[in-house]
Amino acid sequence: MKNLINLIEQSEIFLMRRTLEYAKLHNYTKYTSTLEEAWRTSISGLSEALTNALKSYSCIPELNVDEDYANDQIAAFGLLEAQRHRNRGITLEMFLGLMKYYRQSYLDLLTESYSEHNVDRDYFIAFINRFFDRVEVAFCSEWTRETKETLMMNLQNTNRLMTNEKNKYLTIFESIPTPAIILDKDNRVDNMNKAAQGFLRDAGITGATYYSNHKNSQGLEQILPWLVEEFTIFIHGHDTEVCIEKNLELPRSETRNLVIRFHRMLDVSEKYKGTVIIFTDFTDRKKIEDRLKYISFHDDLTGVYNRAFFNEELLRIGSGRFNPVAIIECDVDGLKVVNDTLGHQAGDVLISVTAEILRRSVRQSDVVARVGGDEFAIILPCSPSDSLKVVCEKIKIELAKHNKQNPFMPVSFSIGAALGDAHPGNVDEIYRNADKEMYQNKQENRQRFDVLFRSLYAENRDNLYKWPAKE
Repeated sequence: MKNLINLIEQSEIFLMRRTLEYAKLHNYTKYTSTLEEAWRTSISGLSEALTNALKSYSCIPELNVDEDYANDQIAAFGLLEAQRHRNRGITLEMFLGLMKYYRQSYLDLLTESYSEHNVDRDYFIAFINRFFDRVEVAFCSEWTRETKETLMMNLQNTNRLMTNEKNKYLTIFESIPTPAIILDKDNRVDNMNKAAQGFLRDAGITGATYYSNHKNSQGLEQILPWLVEEFTIFIHGHDTEVCIEKNLELPRSETRNLVIRFHRMLDVSEKYKGTVIIFTDFTDRKKIEDRLKYISFHDDLTGVYNRAFFNEELLRIGSGRFNPVAIIECDVDGLKVVNDTLGHQAGDVLISVTAEILRRSVRQSDVVARVGGDEFAIILPCSPSDSLKVVCEKIKIELAKHNKQNPFMPVSFSIGAALGDAHPGNVDEIYRNADKEMYQNKQENRQRFDVLFRSLYAENRDNLYKWPAKE
């Protein structure tokens, strides 16, 4: 008996799928549960009753003419199942018919597990047959025990309970704040909740018609044409669920960032084929995430990249895929004297204007970063020597242009540049070479700026470095 008990306990999935196959083949699934879990639970309960019988009976439980089935543990299981299913409106013929295929699934398990006839297999088959015989006797006994009037009253009570359950789940569906649309097997709208109706209205599509008797008159291509391509890929695929992110431009509001889930109906009986589409609006969250990402990689004062991003870029270009690589080091002249004389607000203006000059001077693919209080660095990937010369010359032109147009906001900075083929370990060397060249120019530039600043300050005092800059 132990071998059979172990076999049954380890074969729940086989028994569930085999029984479901028989139910589909003989059209019982149109009256049965749609969820796989319900089928698994029924097999679990039946297997438990069978294994308990195997543990309790020392021999095959034959059917004796004078036996009192009211005290039989197998029959007790059958009586309970009969009461449950009878109250759901299931007929005795229907229930007995499906039970024949439950029995067949357990017999199939034996014949497929024991390929040859032997004493054990024959004994196990006989035991299983008698087990199901006793269950069926209990079914018939319970089904015929009640009067028609009692059965009708029980059925009416069950119908009221089912109506209440239906209304409860409809209310839950309508109350869910996330838009949800149910499509039938032909991809036409079968139902949608209140949130989905509002979502379609905001998208410029009236959703009210889908609560009428004509709710199936339109398909997905009519109500959500911007989603047809992704939905078609999902329908022709094999995934149970697919999640996509998509931007939707609404006529009366800003573009919304949506996460959309397509999910096939969890209906193992295949009565209700279709798809559930769920929309989650992540617009506000996406804004916060984008803002946090921007802050984490950008300098708050100037808007150019910060040291953290610059370091990440050094690692990226160190792969060697962007050779040759140029790095320009830039150090603002006179920041300390401006801060000490006019205050840090004036120093911030000097830093911000410097960043803008550098940003205007480089290509879109180049990286301008503030790597220190008065230090900037520029990474130029895929830049041969002539490209580096062009950028350096552009910086000088933009600097001269600014100083000519803004005499009360003078800017001076020292730069150094280096070029080389990047590979792991030598990017820092290129950076150091640029820094070294920059410091060679720093002393002379700083002294020149100090003279200019003190001269301007003597005549203009606090009128220096005032926003807005007139470019």
